[in-house]
Amino acid sequence: MGDLSAHFSSWEFRCNHCTYLMGPSPTLLACLERLRAEVGKPLTIVSGSRCVAYNRQVGGIKTSQHISGRAADIPGSYCTPDQVRRAGFHGCGLRGGRVVHVDVTPGRGFFTFID
Repeated sequence: MGDLSAHFSSWEFRCNHCTYLMGPSPTLLACLERLRAEVGKPLTIVSGSRCVAYNRQVGGIKTSQHISGRAADIPGSYCTPDQVRRAGFHGCGLRGGRVVHVDVTPGRGFFTFID
């Protein structure tokens, strides 16, 4: 049981660098819950919130959705881009053909980027 939603806790979303916590947004949580249900197995959050310094350190862009609590990184073998889209996310990042980033960037249709 999580303190943010049925399956997610605030500690999972804290910055890996300094424990900063922004969000996660209710929209992000709802999409993560739908993705978990779609895939049918527990979902680990690899990276949630990022402070500005840590975002810079990991090569994130200045407008990273991690800084505003609207993005999460997940294990690369967890799901497909189609599952991400069906769960309601607006963005999906791929590395080596695997989903590793999901976000709920407001005001834009679904997009995929490859890192």
